[in-house]
Amino acid sequence: MNLQPGSHIHLMGICGTAMGSLAGLLKSMGYKVTGSDQNVYPPMSDQLK
Repeated sequence: MNLQPGSHIHLMGICGTAMGSLAGLLKSMGYKVTGSDQNVYPPMSDQLK
């Protein structure tokens, strides 16, 4: 898969440790990142804003 920076990536389970970290990495690389999770709690929810 070859995605260009600026591409939209949606992650499920984004408030978990691994997916939240991946979201931060992808965002720093220039991707538009959105996500969903059944339970959203700090501190990860605060970090992802």
